[in-house]
Parts: sequence; C-alpha cells; structure tokens
Amino acid sequence: MAYMAAVAPVPWWPPPPELAPVGFLDTSSAAGYPEPQTLPFLLAPTPPPPPPLPAGYPLLPPSAPIVIQLQPDPSFLADVDQRRSSSLVQFLKDEGAVPSPEDEKKREKVIRELKKIVMHWADAVAYEQSVPQGLATATILTYGSYTLGAHGPESDIDVLCVGPCIATLQYHFFVVLRQILEGRSEVSELQTVEKAKVPLMRFRFTGIAVDFTYAQLPVIDALKAINTFSPQLLQKIDTRSWRSLSGVRVNEQIVQLVPNAEKFQALLRCIKLWARKRGLHCHYLGFFAGIHLAILAAYVCRKFPDASVNGLFAVFFQTFAHWPWQVPVSLHDEPTTCLHSEGRLMPIVMPCTPPEFCVSNVTKGSFKKIREELTRGYALTRDPLRHDFQWTWLFEPFPYDQKYQQFLRIALCAPTFAELRDWAGWVKSRFRILILKLERAGIECDPCPSEEVDHTDNDPNVVFYWGLIPERIIQVDTSSLKEDFMEDITNDVYGTVKCTHSDVTISVVGLPQLPKSMCSQSVHWQYMQHCMMGYEGTDEGQSAGWLGLG
Repeated sequence: MAYMAAVAPVPWWPPPPELAPVGFLDTSSAAGYPEPQTLPFLLAPTPPPPPPLPAGYPLLPPSAPIVIQLQPDPSFLADVDQRRSSSLVQFLKDEGAVPSPEDEKKREKVIRELKKIVMHWADAVAYEQSVPQGLATATILTYGSYTLGAHGPESDIDVLCVGPCIATLQYHFFVVLRQILEGRSEVSELQTVEKAKVPLMRFRFTGIAVDFTYAQLPVIDALKAINTFSPQLLQKIDTRSWRSLSGVRVNEQIVQLVPNAEKFQALLRCIKLWARKRGLHCHYLGFFAGIHLAILAAYVCRKFPDASVNGLFAVFFQTFAHWPWQVPVSLHDEPTTCLHSEGRLMPIVMPCTPPEFCVSNVTKGSFKKIREELTRGYALTRDPLRHDFQWTWLFEPFPYDQKYQQFLRIALCAPTFAELRDWAGWVKSRFRILILKLERAGIECDPCPSEEVDHTDNDPNVVFYWGLIPERIIQVDTSSLKEDFMEDITNDVYGTVKCTHSDVTISVVGLPQLPKSMCSQSVHWQYMQHCMMGYEGTDEGQSAGWLGLG
C-alpha cells in the first residue's frame, strides 16, 4: 500500500563518505573476524643514515620544503590521556550517570521486597493447584546493567521471576501476580507487554523502574532448581522461558570474560549515555538494547585490556565505525556456527552456550543512523591532541529540530492512565512493524525515543515524533497508514480488546508543532556535520602510547 507522494528532490546534507579502515582496523584474523593489531609505538624508529654521495656529486637544493615533524613526548601524551579519562569520569557523574550510595541501598531494598512477593505468589499458586504448602517455590534473578554494575540513577532494574511448573505465564504471571503487585502501595504505572518476544510487566517500585520477565521451570521447587542450574533442566524449558533466561546467562559470561570490571563498567556507562543522548537507546524503535551495548563494550575491553577508559571509548568508535557488519561481533575467538535471520543488519552474538544471536529490531533506517553516529563519535575522538576538545560535543543531544523539517506524529490516548499504560505498551511493541511499512513505501524516518504529552488533550495520552528524512518533499497518506497499522495492532483478541476504548492518531506536522522539549540549543551541529565529512586528526600511530595500546 502506498503512503507517499514524492515531489521534487530537495538538497540536503550529503551523506558522509565511507570511511576506509585505518590504523589497527585494516586486517582480519584467520577466523574471519576483524582482529585489531597492536598499534606501533608512539615514537617511530630512527631511520638509517643515507648512503654517502659519490665524490664530486653536486649538492642540489631539495625539490620540496623540508618538513620536520616533532613527535610528542610519550609522557606528555600519557598525561593528556589521564586528564581526559578523569574528565570523562567526572562528566558521567555530572550528568547523573553514576548512582549515589543512597540510590544503591534503595535498589537493594526493591530486590528484597520483590523476592518476598514472588515467594508469596508461589504459595498462592500452590494453594490454588492443591499442592502441599512449601513444595512450590519461586525466586527472582537480576540481570542487565544493574548486575553488570553499569546502571545509573534513572536506569531500570531487569528482574527475572523464576517460577514452578504449575505457574503459567498467561494466567498466573500476567493475572495473579499482576493483581498482587497492583495491591502493593509501592507499585505504580504497571503495564503488561504480553506479545513481545520476551513478555514482561513494567512498573515502578518506590519510584524505581522495573522490567519484570518470567521463566517457567519444569519443576515444582524452582528456587532449588535455579541454584543448581543444570544443563539438562535448561533443555526442557519452553522457548519464551529460554529467551527470558538468556539475559541472566549472558551476564554471567560477560562478567567472566572482561579483564577489568571497573574499566568495563565505566566504558559501558559512557556508551549508554552517548546512545541515550543521540537517540540510539530504544530497542523497540530499531536501535540498541542494553545487551547489545554490553557486548560491544566487552569486546573492546577484551581486545585492549591495558587501555585507559578514555582510550577504550575512542577505540569503541574506531572499531565499530569501520566494522564490516556482515561479520558478527562475538566475544569468543572462534567463528560462530549459529545462524541469524536474513536481513539481520547488526549481528551480535551472545556469549552463551550454545551461541545465539541477540534479538535485534534494527532496520535499514536505524542501521544508517547508528553508522552515522559511530562515524561522528570516531571523528571527535580520534585526535588525542585537540586542545579545544570537550566531552559535551560528543554527548550533545541529537538535534531533531535542526535536522528535520517534518515529523510523523503518533498520538496514543485512552480513557484512564491505567488503560493508557497497557495500550501504549502494546502499540510500542508493534512500532517496528510500522517503521518497516514506511521503509517499504520509500519513507525514511528517524524515530525519537522521547515520549511527550499533549496537554491540550483532556484524555490521558502519550505522543511520539519521528523525523522524516528529507531526501524529498514528502506527503504521507496518514489515513491509509493508520488503517494498515491498526490491522496489525488488532490482529488478535488481545489487541482488539485493548483498542476498544483507546485510539491511535497519525499525522504529519512541521517544526512549529514540535514540543519545546525537542528543540535543541545546539551550537555545534553545523560543525559536527563538517566533522562527519572526514576529520583529519592526528595519525593513529601517534596515539598508541596515550591510548594504552602500545
């Protein structure tokens, strides 16, 4: 179905040229993976003296000016690196990316309370199923950035509820356990996402966001079984429970594989903050999930165990701005034999046994933006001697209002806030379908992850704005687009019931209709575009010492 009418093309910023691999990224290992080499030492070896001239040979003036290149002193570069690393860590603290001790204690209390709740829930399920008291047990496991030690004050806690064979996902988890949670005064903003690849509940517990998934074990005593965690047990669980358990298994492997936990945590915090500022942190819109960023960070840390935090961050951009994405990113040295679906644009292998690919929602449009942002980060961090360098440039919020003139406005509304939370969760889980429909119709977009509110609408609502890529003047048939999208939203009983009193409105708006919260104050955007066209910085060979890679 066509949603677009194209008029004349309009000029825009040209796309950045394809950056050729440079420095230590231009070789591959025998296994087929890009294998970064150790950079040459900072100071080039002294060249041998030229052979003596024959007797009587005329002394001619040089054909070109003689340029004497002064090599920076290694100790000076090491000092620059140390100061940049310190300023980067301080920048993370100033941006609120590092939690306080009080916040840590609050999260520990949330985990203790959730563990008590699921134990009470297991007793209720056992009573309903006429199972003797005390036989059926349940527990929780944490994973994600919290368990990896790279969470911030605003980060959610990824929690896996592990239940017995008598506790089903559809009824006991999404109905019975939900009712128990709703009865707790600490719980607010509870919503369910039942049809996602990894079904979950989302809520706030004493103000802290929690993503709550479920794994059903084929045993009665789930607590005892999960402590032993035998391979035979894992072979008997269903597909959804297996996916839910993947986060826990991957976390354990990453913790074992990274050589320096403190540097890994700092690097992952840097990458997460960068992704959030640049609009790349939203998985359901086709961008990164937390697990993707964790594996990319672990890959860099494993390749360069002696690098500083600043050096690791610079190498992260250099590595993945040039990565040949037909080759999967893997933390294991041997090539993976697992298959990924056709069209998987950024294949990243989870470090678990057997190896599996991370669930990915990346589309052609989101892949293009991710590559552009990696290139931008590489352009800004490749020169160790930039005297005017500021971390605020790298972490500057993405300037949607300066890059796009038109936006696809998607408004979700419902009669009550409780219904809106469920409705929004359901529709957001279908957003990738909408993005793919637009791409098939030739409409490129850049979805902004922020959720806005239309205060002129009396009904509870949430509004999304997706920048329309200005390759050409676009006229979108929003009526046909909504009709087509609603068919995917209501393709089962769950969606049909959810939309009984709720609605989706799709329209195209210009800059005057954009909320003020999306209007950036960027003063460097034009300069950043110039950087992306190809920044000539210090030669990579001169960077080895200060990056800690020599």
